[in-house]
Amino acid sequence: MQRGSWLLLAALALALDGVALYLQHVLKVEPCNECIYVRVGVLCIGLSGLLGALAPKYLAVRLVALAAWLAALGWSLSRIYLLLDLERVVREGGEASCKRFKGFPDWMPLDTWLPNVFEPRAMCGTVSWTFLGHSVTFWIGVALSGLALAAVLALLAQPFAAKKRP
Repeated sequence: MQRGSWLLLAALALALDGVALYLQHVLKVEPCNECIYVRVGVLCIGLSGLLGALAPKYLAVRLVALAAWLAALGWSLSRIYLLLDLERVVREGGEASCKRFKGFPDWMPLDTWLPNVFEPRAMCGTVSWTFLGHSVTFWIGVALSGLALAAVLALLAQPFAAKKRP
């Protein structure tokens, strides 16, 4: 029910996308198709945080923001699990493909509007950067798992938040 909590969610999502852009533009770790989908999902998590911050005292707003958060999180985690599997295939000597990227819809061509942010430039499954022996995909998965735990706790807290309200 606190605006600060929702703004913290938005800030964390912005920080995750900021790390992705730092890796891409400073460390030259180019994103693949699925990485772009994760990037959009994280952006949507940030937007759900901003939505929740608009009127956190209203249950309907909180529930819509939570639903958007969970949907974006589910989408992002599904892409992470797919990428981790593709990385495993490549590590074991196989070939991985991510030709499923069809671009963005005509009404929102993010890859055309902001190609330096939303244009895929690498093949899925290729690991070009690691930290403590794990890929970017792994670490984003860890961060998103933390956000998933926070989402579950926020969802479970809703009945108690409603009881506290005078």
